[in-house]
Amino acid sequence: MSISNRRGGTLPLTVIGLALMAVAVAIAYTRISGERHVSSDARAQLGAFAVAQSGLNRFMANLNTKPPPPPQAGSDPSAVYNDLPGGTATVNMRMLRDSTTTLLPAVYVITSRGVYTAAKRYNSLAPAAERTVATYALWTPQPFDVNGAFTSLTAVQIQGNSSHLSGIDRCGAQATIPGVAVPNDQFTANFPTVVDGNPEDDEFDLGTPGPGGTAKDSVQIDWDGIKNHNLIPADYVYAPWPTPAQFAFWPVTRVNNDGGADFILPGSGKGMLIVTGNLRINGLIPPATWEGLILVGGSVLANGNSNIYGAIISGLNIKLGQVVSPTDLGNGTKTYQYDSCSLARALGHVGSITRVRNGWTDTWSSY
Repeated sequence: MSISNRRGGTLPLTVIGLALMAVAVAIAYTRISGERHVSSDARAQLGAFAVAQSGLNRFMANLNTKPPPPPQAGSDPSAVYNDLPGGTATVNMRMLRDSTTTLLPAVYVITSRGVYTAAKRYNSLAPAAERTVATYALWTPQPFDVNGAFTSLTAVQIQGNSSHLSGIDRCGAQATIPGVAVPNDQFTANFPTVVDGNPEDDEFDLGTPGPGGTAKDSVQIDWDGIKNHNLIPADYVYAPWPTPAQFAFWPVTRVNNDGGADFILPGSGKGMLIVTGNLRINGLIPPATWEGLILVGGSVLANGNSNIYGAIISGLNIKLGQVVSPTDLGNGTKTYQYDSCSLARALGHVGSITRVRNGWTDTWSSY
């Protein structure tokens, strides 16, 4: 009997064919399903990367004051952004090194952990995609133009004979500057008041006095922005007066007394002191000592002993068109000396955050 005449062969062949087709379909489905999962995971990871990077960029854009070093309150700042497209980012900033008196900037590491919640997942057990990016950053102090150890846009007179105004850098890091800078011929002092600096034994003339003069343009300070628009945010607004532990951070302390009573310096301090009106420095025991920068809108009256290491600028309300009475350094033993290191610490609190070149990574370990 020929093969062509055999019966019953069609059914097994059909079953085999259907089985092969089923295997092929199963293989194809498995491959498509696997590729779909891989593609979904890749898109989710890309979305998590975008969320993390967006959180990092927003955090750095909103950082306009230098974070306090540990263990001060508010150190290691963090932020959680829940309104980012597609997910949430948790950003943390940690100081690796604080600013130093040798003018080295503060170093930070900023990490951003992004969670992408908008991805379409094909497995209900699959967690949301996460990715962590990080960058090293430096706190760059705001540049500042110093005209002299003592700069005034009004006349300066010294009644006593034990004052020392020095533009010689106390920490020896920068070149000598004028000991006192005032409008033309607006400095009078009794002998033997000492003025050291460049020029020696003489004041530096800023220009013509008054709101309509040229001296106000020689002092490159945006006093309107500082006084009226919070250009330099204050860490502490008087009263009360900061504690010694708070002054250890070299903060910005602000006194709003424009048009009011003179502000009497309560004691020693560090950092930047902003006084919108007049400042009075009375004799204290021990003498009041300020390290850093003092900005005064009105005039300064200083009787008794005091020391300022850094720089002081008075009469800044003249830049706003106001008339300011002369500054009188009065009697007593006082030393006002330029100190670039103290200025760097005080001004280092005001600046901007910048990324370290080649200091970014998206492989930062997180737990």
